[in-house]
Amino acid sequence: MKGLSTEEIMEIALELVGWTEIPLDSGIHVPGKNIKRLIFTMDANVGLLHMAKQLGFDAVVGHHPCGVLPQRGEVYRRHIDLLEEHGIAREKAMKSLAEPVETVVRRIENNRFRMLYYESPNQTILEVDAARMLDLPFMNVHNPFDEKGRRILQSKIDEAALKNPHWKLGDVLILIEELPEARYARDVCGISPHIFIGKPSSGASKVVFVHGALSAPDAEIVTFYWENGFNTVIALHSEFENLERLRKEGQGNLILTGHFLGDSLGMTPFIRSLREKGLEVVCMGGIIDIQEPLEERANGRRLSRNPQNRPLY
Repeated sequence: MKGLSTEEIMEIALELVGWTEIPLDSGIHVPGKNIKRLIFTMDANVGLLHMAKQLGFDAVVGHHPCGVLPQRGEVYRRHIDLLEEHGIAREKAMKSLAEPVETVVRRIENNRFRMLYYESPNQTILEVDAARMLDLPFMNVHNPFDEKGRRILQSKIDEAALKNPHWKLGDVLILIEELPEARYARDVCGISPHIFIGKPSSGASKVVFVHGALSAPDAEIVTFYWENGFNTVIALHSEFENLERLRKEGQGNLILTGHFLGDSLGMTPFIRSLREKGLEVVCMGGIIDIQEPLEERANGRRLSRNPQNRPLY
């Protein structure tokens, strides 16, 4: 079997969302060809890169951006694009959110300028340097997977809402819990989506999955959705201070999926596509592989079904 190049792997990821250009939070850092075996991980540190080389893998594909992508903060501006996509006038969104969005972009840019390891572990230039020295192809794909996952879940939400316009918040939670990625996250990682603000009996009304803009929405963005007719917001997670602020304001409902589940929704089609082309793909670091039997994962990676429901990560 002829393997794939890093460029071909990136093309597969971009095709999932119909894009032709690599976004600013993704990139091929050490190019390579004839890749047949790869590790797919949320984050890649130097130790994982060494392990991949020692175990004979041909490449490492990470999800989160590393430090050689200094402009990745610009992708956070996609929150404005998503608001517009959901029918909120761009001018209205910019009037309320331009300043807080700009603050986040500048904060990320400042972290990239400082390049202090403790501020962004596993996201420095060290990982790329190590991959080059190991002669190990290394790349990361971030926004395409986030956008694909956003589309998948939002489509399911919209279909369910059409069938049941008066659905409750508990119904939305069940929809998420029934996803194969959610069952895996529960059984292996001990992490399940939950209602952070609201009650299962609360009316869900309009529901939006806010994902695909570099990172989770800050409190201002969640509140803006609430104020503009979206009674229920779904996000992966948020900073503790944001959640405390939203809890006190309590203007709407908020469901959190958890990081691994939310991110993995858009990765499942990518993993399937690579395997259909004959590649061996080993998922690590929180990426959910619904094609891999739990027993095989338990035997190969010392994980269990976690009957005590204790978080393993």
